[in-house]
Amino acid sequence: MGKNILITGGAGFIGSHLVRRFVNRYPEDQIVNLDALTYAGNLENLKDVESKANYHFEKVDILDTEKLKALFSRYQID
Repeated sequence: MGKNILITGGAGFIGSHLVRRFVNRYPEDQIVNLDALTYAGNLENLKDVESKANYHFEKVDILDTEKLKALFSRYQID
């Protein structure tokens, strides 16, 4: 059984590389990419993985505790 992994800032330059690596290397795990899409975030960085079954994107500001709690509950983050 795979894990549910949360990556924050996953639409930025470095984060998107990490997201792509995890999505492709660990297909049994669910990868949740959390990003507020501010100046550094760009979903174009993730076009090659956006349709993969183990990839999920959530536009959430990490400072929004209510949305963060809901996200942890929905995805059962490990």
